Parts: sequence; structure tokens; C-alpha cells
Amino acid sequence: MMKKSLIEWCDFTWNPVTGCRKSCPFCKGMDILLHFKGDNRLYLSSELIKKDRDKELFILAKPFPGIGTNVVPYPTGGLPTFHPYRLPMVAEKWKPANIYVCYNGDLFGDWIPTEWIQQVFEACQKAPWHNYMFLTMNPKRYAKLLEANLLLQADNFWYGTRLTEKSDVFTADGYHSFVCIEPMGLFAERMEIPAVEWILLGGYGRLKRRWIESVMERRGDIPVFMISSNLFKEVWAAPLIQEYPPLLNRLKEKDLPHCSECKYCYSKQQGKRGQWRACRHSKIVRQDKNPDGRHIDGRFARVSPQWCPKRIGKNWRIR
Repeated sequence: MMKKSLIEWCDFTWNPVTGCRKSCPFCKGMDILLHFKGDNRLYLSSELIKKDRDKELFILAKPFPGIGTNVVPYPTGGLPTFHPYRLPMVAEKWKPANIYVCYNGDLFGDWIPTEWIQQVFEACQKAPWHNYMFLTMNPKRYAKLLEANLLLQADNFWYGTRLTEKSDVFTADGYHSFVCIEPMGLFAERMEIPAVEWILLGGYGRLKRRWIESVMERRGDIPVFMISSNLFKEVWAAPLIQEYPPLLNRLKEKDLPHCSECKYCYSKQQGKRGQWRACRHSKIVRQDKNPDGRHIDGRFARVSPQWCPKRIGKNWRIR
């Protein structure tokens, strides 16, 4: 399953394709691949990994077994690899989220087969309640897919270009686009702000306040998200601006109360065994036809005041 992302501007990262043929010093995604690859000289000889030696592409059909119940997450290291078993993961996340696709690779690198990209798009279409954010340093691949009528157009598909120097940015009518300017340099001060819907500004390596100010002065109405880092905070010396486009806005969740604090909950003392709790939420009472409500399993420490523990489908929420 996907885990909550530590990247501020997204909720989750999803990596059905990993690896890259560039070696950018600022790429944290590649650092993760190399850290968790283990001894891939040994792994690459495994029959579990399908190989195209001529193109240097790999396919891992299922999680690679490690010691005991553990798995090796990236047995191919930084080599371009397709993980088809990860495609259903977004559909398993039923709560809407902003998902950064292929943080640990470049899905739109020239070396990636179009078939892989199409399979990722198809998986996204099966979970249309999420927003999908793609980011590449090769925006020309977007243009090629658009010419071939293969670039999906939808309100929840966002195509990003990562800029580390003055270069082309993907924009097209009817397609949502954004830029991530990191590492920033003198080019950020002089470049023409592209007609995108969102700007991410990051602080890696060298950073000057005037570069940031130049973008802020010329951005117009485009939302800007300053990616938090010690360097950025030090150089900016003010509260960071972290804005989202309207379509990517996510309301913050309210902290769920303990069941003992929920207005629908009541409890009874059971001698030395502790307290017995039950929920009298109207939905519980109406379905069970029991005015005493439903017993709250002691394993669930926190419940929602709107959805109490009901082990039926996905109508119950716990935290």
C-alpha cells in the first residue's frame, strides 16, 4: 500500500515505474532507490525480474522476496523498472488525495516505453476521485504523446515540468500544467513566467532572495507553493507562501475525538474489567433497531462522531 508522503505539496507518492538514466545531484527519489536496492548484482539474475538487456529495461511482476516476510522494494536500484503489481494501489485508496506519480523515477523519460505510460494512465482512470500530478524534466515527451493523441485530458491530471535552467515548459489548451523550479538559479530571475496554473519553488544548494522575489513579482494570479527547507526559510525570512490551485485544494481533516468524548457514546463500568462503551448514533440505531446502540470494540481507540464502528463495507472510519 502507498504511505502518507512527507512531500508537503502532495498527499501520497505512487511509483508504478521507478528509475532514471540521469544522475541529478538534487534528486532525492534516486537516493531512495540506491539506498534500498541491496546487492542488485545478485537480484538482477533472478527469474522474477524480466529483462530487456538491449534497452536496459526491467519488469518486476510482483514484490521481490527478501529475508523472511520482508521484501526488497527496489531490487533493480536506479534502473528503469515497471512494477505492474502497484497499478491497483490507487484504486485501493478510496479517500480522495493528491498523488505524485513516479517520485522515484521519470515516467516521461525518452527511455520509457509508451505502453508503460498508457498502463499508468489506465490505472489512474480507474480511480478518478484522486488528483494525479506528474513531473518530468523531459516535457517534450508530453508534446509527443499529445501529437499521438495519447496524453489524457482531465481535471484531475496535472502535467508538471521541473526546471533547473531556462528551458521549454509544457502548456496546452485544456490541459492542467505546473512548474517546479528547483534548484533555483539566476535563470529564475530572468525567465519569462510560463502560462501555467501552479508554481512550486524549492530551495536546494544555492539560493538568493532576489530570485524568489523576481518570480513572486511576475507571477500574476498564479498560486505559488514554497517548498519548506531550512535554506528556503533562512533566505526568505518570512512565513512561507503555500498556495494551491482551486482544483487541488484539500480541506484539512478535523481531529477525531476519543470515543469517551463523542456525544453519541455512553459507557458502563464493568467491575474490574473497565468500561463498556456503545454508540447511539442515529445511523447505528436505525439500522440495528436497537435503542442501546452498538458496542464499540476496545481495539478502536478513536472513532468519528459521524461514522461509528460498523464493520460493513467502508461506512466506518477509525483513526
